[in-house]
Amino acid sequence: MESQDDAGAERGKTSGAETARRTLRVLEGLTHHQPIKLQELADSIGLNKSITYRLLRVLQEEDYAERIPAGGYRIGRAFAGLAAIAAPHTQLYAAARPILRNLVESTAETVTLHRRVGDLSVLVFGLESEQHTLRQVAQVGDAGPLVRGCGGNAILSRLPENDVDVIMIRAGLTSTEADRLRDRLATIADLGYALSCGANHVGVQGIAAPIPFARGETSSMSLVISGPEQRWTEDRALEFVPSLLEAAAAVGRHLDALEH
Repeated sequence: MESQDDAGAERGKTSGAETARRTLRVLEGLTHHQPIKLQELADSIGLNKSITYRLLRVLQEEDYAERIPAGGYRIGRAFAGLAAIAAPHTQLYAAARPILRNLVESTAETVTLHRRVGDLSVLVFGLESEQHTLRQVAQVGDAGPLVRGCGGNAILSRLPENDVDVIMIRAGLTSTEADRLRDRLATIADLGYALSCGANHVGVQGIAAPIPFARGETSSMSLVISGPEQRWTEDRALEFVPSLLEAAAAVGRHLDALEH
C-alpha cells in the first residue's frame, strides 16, 4: 500500500514539508489582504483557525507578521524588508549612487533611500561615510513605521489625508498622538524636511526629505541623512537642508528618467 509520503514524492513534492507549505500560504494570505482578521485569513487560505493562529505566532516571533493595535494582522518588518530588496526597482535605486555619494562626502554621514511598503518605511539603498569609525550602518531591509522617525514622516507628509488617517488608526495612535502627528506633518510639508532623534535607533539623529517625482505621482520615497547625535546634531543637520533638498530633487529626476 502506498504511503502519503510516497504519494507526495510521486507528485513532485517534498515529503514532510506540510508545515512549511502552510506557513507560505499564511504569508500569501497576508500579502493579499492587509490588515485581515484571524478567521478571515484562515478562511481565505483554507486552514482551520487554530492552525492559522499557531503559524501566525511563529511568524510574529520572527517579525514576518504583526498584529496591529486596531485589530487584525499584516506583514511584518522582516517580510517588508525582503520584499523591498527583491523589488524590480532595486537596480534603479543603486543607479542614484553618485547623488548619494556627493551628499555623503559633504556631510561625512550616512545617506539612505527609504521606500513605503504598506505602513512601513523600508531602507532600500544607502551609503556610509568612511571618515568616522562610529557611524550609522545602512542596513538594506531595515524597516520602521511611517508614523515614527524622519524618513517615514517625510513620506507620510506627502500622502493624502485620508490615507494618513487610516495609517494612524492601524498604528494604534491615541487621538492626542494623532493630533500631534498631524501638526508635525503640516510643519514638514511647509518646510520640506523632517527631523527626528532616537525615533527608530537610540542615539541617532536624522533629517529627511520626501523625494518629489516630476510625473506628479504621490511621493512614496524619502532621502535621509543620519548619524550619531553627539556629532550629527540638529544644528549641524539643519546646515545641510539646502543640500538635502537639492539631492532629493535630483534623485526624483534621476529615477523618473530611468523609469521612462
